[in-house]
Amino acid sequence: MKPPTPTGNLPLLPDEAQCGHLYTTAEGLILRANALAAQWCGRPLSSIEGQLRLQDVLAPGSRIFHETHYAPLLRLQGFAREIAFDLRAPDGSSTPVLANAQLQAPAGQAGAVVNITLFHAEATRRHEQALRQARREAEAATEQLAQRHAELQAQAARLRTTLQSLTDAVITTDAQGRIDALNPAALALLGVTEALACGQPFEAVVRLHATLDRLPLPSPVHECLAQGRRVASAVPCLLQRADGELRHLTHSASPLADGQGRPGGLVWVAHDVTEQHRQAELVARELRQDALTGLMNRREFERLLAAGERRPADSPGPVHGDLLCHVDLDQFKVINETVGHAAGDALLRDIGRLLQAGTRQSDVVARLGADEFGLILAGCSREDGIQRCNMLREQIAAHGFEWRGQQYRLTASIGMAPLSRSDGNALRAASDADVACHAAKEAGRNRVHFAAEADAQIEGRRGEMHWVAELRRALADDRFVLFGQPIVSTAPTTDGISHCEVLLRLRGEDGQLVPPSLFIPAAERYQLMGELDRWVFRHALAWMAATPHTHCSINVSGQSLGDASFLGDVMALFEQYRVDPARVCFEITETAAIGNLEAAHRFIAAWRSRGARFALDDFGVGLSSFSYLRQLQVDVVKIDGSFVKTMDTDLQNRAIVESIHRVASVCKLKTVAEWVENAAILDALREIGVDYAQGYHLGKPAGL
Repeated sequence: MKPPTPTGNLPLLPDEAQCGHLYTTAEGLILRANALAAQWCGRPLSSIEGQLRLQDVLAPGSRIFHETHYAPLLRLQGFAREIAFDLRAPDGSSTPVLANAQLQAPAGQAGAVVNITLFHAEATRRHEQALRQARREAEAATEQLAQRHAELQAQAARLRTTLQSLTDAVITTDAQGRIDALNPAALALLGVTEALACGQPFEAVVRLHATLDRLPLPSPVHECLAQGRRVASAVPCLLQRADGELRHLTHSASPLADGQGRPGGLVWVAHDVTEQHRQAELVARELRQDALTGLMNRREFERLLAAGERRPADSPGPVHGDLLCHVDLDQFKVINETVGHAAGDALLRDIGRLLQAGTRQSDVVARLGADEFGLILAGCSREDGIQRCNMLREQIAAHGFEWRGQQYRLTASIGMAPLSRSDGNALRAASDADVACHAAKEAGRNRVHFAAEADAQIEGRRGEMHWVAELRRALADDRFVLFGQPIVSTAPTTDGISHCEVLLRLRGEDGQLVPPSLFIPAAERYQLMGELDRWVFRHALAWMAATPHTHCSINVSGQSLGDASFLGDVMALFEQYRVDPARVCFEITETAAIGNLEAAHRFIAAWRSRGARFALDDFGVGLSSFSYLRQLQVDVVKIDGSFVKTMDTDLQNRAIVESIHRVASVCKLKTVAEWVENAAILDALREIGVDYAQGYHLGKPAGL
């Protein structure tokens, strides 16, 4: 099969769309753009496609944001949502946009591409600026009512005109939260008349719900009026219209003052993002689906396995577990290369339909790529699974594929592995099924091979299981050891308090210390981090009780954040050892916090109320979303050592460290730099103003 050209298999982009579209490589080279995107960039399509990178059409500030936020986010999770960029034209003009990006690998494409949807953000900014200006003018006119009555009337008229022309919904209330005015956009959004809405309590007309669970949300009016401050939605929510239709929107409520400066009501502004949400959902649905066969694609199939969403463990039906099958077509490459790509594509569509027709509604069928397919047979015993896979194999072998008057036949090799709902280890099952498929091919092809426990190939994939048994023995024998590494202020202090990070080490049965990089991955994969975290807290708090002038940073894993019982267990340990929570800083990684966002919020709120502090660990290499700094309510940002260790010689890394510290400082957060290896790095950190440093130059980890 001849490799496609870089843009050969990319779909044409609609020029009539209301939003911009780009296809880029993973490195940012623009492969395809629609006319609106080119217009916003101020360049003809011919000078963009294949000529420029996304970074080349961004304003300088957006280029920095691209490197520190957009690119790391895309590499880590494969997508990025609502990224604010300014597109810079050659004449110096800028166009503000919101970008939604998704990494994908189109069928037949040699490398991954990024599908980017751009929404114009200038109108929203202009309307918000107009509203703020109108408010300032109205407040100034109120203060000078006696002398400037005529001017106040003119300004009020301008305000009404502005509100009438805004596309965002605007509602004003009195000091008791009753609606006294709505603009036409608000009436259209709510689906009500002005006569029915005016005089009613805000929450009786504006019914807001959470996006995920559809539960009612508290009215922003009460919080805004009670606290006298602006209240804004952190994420889009749902609005239930009078006719029952749900709309996606973002909103904010800001207090208004009367002529004497007293609270006089509020203004509520809502921006309808339903269309953006619909387009994002459409793109996401296309990214979950294989473009050629219409089946589930590999990314969604692996996500389904990793999330354990096959079936509930207590669902009715057979008591047998699920089976994972890997199907590989035996002669597909021969047909594809001799007859052509069009024939190969048609054959793959035929096989996809055949597999779907031969499975049940409760089963899952996916195309994994090229000539490989994946199946999940729900509630299926080994014997029944082998029988059903042999039936599918025979149907494939009997399928007469006709192309331009010629008939072609091919066979399939199928590997099977049990997908237990009790151990949750889908990655092992996928590996076993893949190895079993290779075993079927090596045995002569056109056959089914079940991954048995005694298979030497499969046994070789399970070497990491050694660590599971070793960790359980070490917990039973209490062979773990706590180390501490100093965290030193970059400025002179006289408080007499020392700070350190608590680190975990394993003492092997031979007495040698084992670094965490060898056993932590196994602990994370096999759900043992909760037990290790409890061991660390129990022994760390016992040590702190005997060392009163030391403050410690203790790591909390993502598994423990999501464990409902972990919070209570740790609280009991603090009470048992009588340690003041103000002496502890909980360290959580950005990835763990975002992966368990609700649990992280609960955990942080519970401990902050007791005086404990929180640090966002390894910041800069994960999602690197500065918005989470405030959303997570942490106190400290730990700058990842991969940027720090070379910042004395690498100007780019120094700039990254400086930018992270600057944003953290604006958010009133302290910063800690990791991996400080020499005096030059420490001097550079002092110049930047980083608050604390940690690394071998200041002290190596030592036993507690």
